[in-house]
Amino acid sequence: MASILAACTPAGGTSAGTSGATGAVPAGAATSGPAQSTSSNGGGALKIGLLSGFSGPYAAFGPDMAASIDVYLDQHNGLIGGMKPTIVQEDEGATPQDALLKARKLVEQDRVNVLVGLVSSANALAVRDLLDSSKMPTIITNAGADDITGSKRSPYIIRVSFSSWQAGAPAGKWAFQQGWKNVLAFAPDYAAGYEQLAGFADAYQQAGGTVTDKVFPPLGNSDYAPFLAKIKSGNPDAVWGFFAGADQIKFVQQYQQFVGDSIPLFGNTLSRNAAEAIGKTIAVVKMGATGWEESLDNPLNQQFVADFMKKNNRHNDYGEYTYDAMGLLDKVLTDLKGDTSPDNLVQALNGVTSFQSIRGEIKIDPESHGLIQTYYHTEPQIDGDTARIHVVGPLGVFGPHSQIS
Repeated sequence: MASILAACTPAGGTSAGTSGATGAVPAGAATSGPAQSTSSNGGGALKIGLLSGFSGPYAAFGPDMAASIDVYLDQHNGLIGGMKPTIVQEDEGATPQDALLKARKLVEQDRVNVLVGLVSSANALAVRDLLDSSKMPTIITNAGADDITGSKRSPYIIRVSFSSWQAGAPAGKWAFQQGWKNVLAFAPDYAAGYEQLAGFADAYQQAGGTVTDKVFPPLGNSDYAPFLAKIKSGNPDAVWGFFAGADQIKFVQQYQQFVGDSIPLFGNTLSRNAAEAIGKTIAVVKMGATGWEESLDNPLNQQFVADFMKKNNRHNDYGEYTYDAMGLLDKVLTDLKGDTSPDNLVQALNGVTSFQSIRGEIKIDPESHGLIQTYYHTEPQIDGDTARIHVVGPLGVFGPHSQIS
């Protein structure tokens, strides 16, 4: 996804002492295991490692994640669990090898108490064994690989974002309820594309529908005409798609050009970014499904959106789950009275059954520690040549591998 996002300049230092994107190593840093602290009420040391994208293909993510931590700290007197944290930022890079190198630095040299972030699923899976063996409490705030809450599950790795299957599934039952009995599905040719499409196909077929074909254009594709031709030859009732960033914009534009409104397009091809980029053309997408959107009507989300905009003079695109991670960490460390010892912190994180999020109340699956959360039906709202995304209502509650209700 992020390989086609525009690069952004890393955010500056945070109000809690954030270092630069290549986080300076403290003088005299030890070379083994996470640091431990059992003090509370501001007297203990809390060091948080933010491993995210600050350059290259994932450069859009890190600044939003760092800025969301800043927003949370501004709202809570600069404290998490009664302690003023130091944030050490590192760039996870474009490859699993890059991510492993930077994760090792955060764990062994910087000796952070907890690690948050991780954009790429491949990078998350690459650092999994290091984090597990070093007993590093980790909160993933983007990477959606299903295995993180599946075959590669570790008690030291918590996810507050989503699984890819979970992100694809919510449109399935809804699509069948529209009377669409045959749907053709599109997704980019990489892991997240396969997993999101599998989520949609499972939910749609369980409801009674048939996926007539699965089409996987290359990631970063510029010409979708040969792939869109499959729609007319297959004559489906509707088309589901998952694309992101520039791929999403190009796919929607070319869908409007070659197919138009004759066959409904829906799924994970709808976002504020695309709406702002292509204006009323986004109206060709009839429905979207998301776990979070700026316009979600709850007080915590409204405050986050307003404070992020006020502080950064821009919309948040990728920091919402990092903000939620800070809330979860604050809750747990407050209950622990500032005890950051890895075993106690991980036990407490794994003991959480629900927490208040900007998405609403989030429940946690006790087996996988994946999230159980509501997904929302979104639609474009057109005003002249401009477009916005608004939330229509809930689609149901979904876990990492199943629809709950």
